[in-house]
Amino acid sequence: MTTSQDLTPLLLDALGKRIDDPAAIRLAEALGKKPFKNATPGNRCDIGNRKLGIEVIAEMNLATRSHFPPRKDGRKWVTWVSAAFIYPNYRGSLPAGFDWKMDDAALGERFRRRVEGAVEEVRFTLPAPGEGLRAKVSMNSDGLPKHMLLGVDEEETYATVYPGSKPEHSVEEGFFASWCALNGILREDRLAAGQLDALRQRELSPLAFLSSSLGGLLWRNDVRPEHEAFCHAYMNRLMEPEKASALFDTEEVFGDSNSWRKPGEAMTQDGWENFDRIAPRYTQRLEQWRRREIRSMVDRPDEA
Repeated sequence: MTTSQDLTPLLLDALGKRIDDPAAIRLAEALGKKPFKNATPGNRCDIGNRKLGIEVIAEMNLATRSHFPPRKDGRKWVTWVSAAFIYPNYRGSLPAGFDWKMDDAALGERFRRRVEGAVEEVRFTLPAPGEGLRAKVSMNSDGLPKHMLLGVDEEETYATVYPGSKPEHSVEEGFFASWCALNGILREDRLAAGQLDALRQRELSPLAFLSSSLGGLLWRNDVRPEHEAFCHAYMNRLMEPEKASALFDTEEVFGDSNSWRKPGEAMTQDGWENFDRIAPRYTQRLEQWRRREIRSMVDRPDEA
């Protein structure tokens, strides 16, 4: 390891790659650390060097279509270099136009400013450092950058059917995905010809539609940009008020979510009769969103 080395090229080369890839091994060596360890569903692997102002994260579950689904290699989870926190003492190259000395006003003249996260942090989106990557700067209370997150550009997830998961645990997600398709929420090119007609004619169940026609994924890039924030807040309990979220609407309509039912309890069945029970609630929430009666608690660009 040498403190004069610019670690940015090594980091960009390693992001999105397996931890046993030569690029990931070179990055760990440059940090003066042992190689990354395999992550687990409950733990990620972080290695860093605060003297150099960098901490790198490796995970086994990335929300990108090229890394999905999580998989095992033998008995260990395949683990990917996913992101890095860069701090003001970092001496490597930075995204174009960014400097640690820039205050809130200076950054706002060049980059998109948003208020994000449950703690309502001010964040600026910097130029993408490479294809499939993203960079964001978070600000401290003094209006100066406190760190930059540089990593793989993961999608927000709204509904995901994991291989090997219990089908009944995704029934409610199937209802929402089908409602999205039937109400113009999906991008125009998301479905192949005839798939939407088959759904309209109810030739397959809502969960079957999510599992087959959508490939088990309802993520950010599946919906129109104007509906991204609504879907993310509604499906992830990030709505204000919180009760205006999918989990609570599911509990009110069906008594509970299948994911929370105990073994032996009756499950909500995948079918159009149950879809017709909850679909009006989805429509109601979207209308409330448009009237600004409910809103996302993690993304408030209009207040920035």
